Amino acid sequence: MNLNLVKKIICLLLGLCVLTGCEPTQSKEQTMYHWIETLQTCSKADPKLYPAVDPEAVALFDQAAKDDKAIPKFTPQEDIVKRYQQAADKGYWLAMHNLAMSYYQGDGIEEDEEKALYWFKEIEKLGISEGYTNMALVYRKGIGVPVDLDKYREYLIKAARAGDADSQFYLGHDLYEMQRQNKIYQSYALKMWQCAADQGHKQAHFFLAIHYEDDNPSTAYRYYLRGAKAGDGGCLRALANAYGHEDKEPTFNLQQDNARSVCLINLNEKVRDNPDLTFPNLDELCPGTVPQPNEMK
Repeated sequence: MNLNLVKKIICLLLGLCVLTGCEPTQSKEQTMYHWIETLQTCSKADPKLYPAVDPEAVALFDQAAKDDKAIPKFTPQEDIVKRYQQAADKGYWLAMHNLAMSYYQGDGIEEDEEKALYWFKEIEKLGISEGYTNMALVYRKGIGVPVDLDKYREYLIKAARAGDADSQFYLGHDLYEMQRQNKIYQSYALKMWQCAADQGHKQAHFFLAIHYEDDNPSTAYRYYLRGAKAGDGGCLRALANAYGHEDKEPTFNLQQDNARSVCLINLNEKVRDNPDLTFPNLDELCPGTVPQPNEMK
């Protein structure tokens, strides 16, 4: 190819980058996430930032939340939302969140995105990590505002840096999807998932396990085990399949142990009914009945 023509093509491409902002966009992304590369210690939410709560508000919220999770549900959803409203009016941020979600979903009250946005913003004013997480949701879903993915990312990063485990997990998920652009995003994603897992986030263990499943089965197994203890249904099912030697499912070099497999399946059924369950004493609840390789103990 003619050298002058090559030079003209290069100049044209560089000119397009200047016009479209392709270089600044890449630089902005790398700058936006660079703090993860230098992260030495995972952030955790500062309990001192949370305002004191009226005991009456806590009692109202606890009763509403209990009735909301009941299976079958006997209390009308409208009455549950009224309790959330009463507790929110007393400044309890958890009640504010549930009330905002009720307005957003139209659950027990007329759907109203403006009122949902109002309560999400009230939580943000408290300066706690969950407030930033909620605002990330607002801009991701367009709740009372136009969808704005730049603001979504800004709030998600702010929440993750403030120590919110959910935001650390979802930021990790977004970064993992970006690894096709630059392999470094995979390492960032794994760091964020690890930060979330260290705080007991159920799904973070599951996604870490999936990542290591092919290249490092023993590491994957350990993440599945930790996730199972944290009460993640996916981790419980994966271990049940491994111990049961189900077809086409990874066994992680485990000896078949049908008794433990059935026990894990039963625990998974309990998690379906009560997602808040955890099993820190999993090895006592589902003791192994077959000797396993040393690396799997």
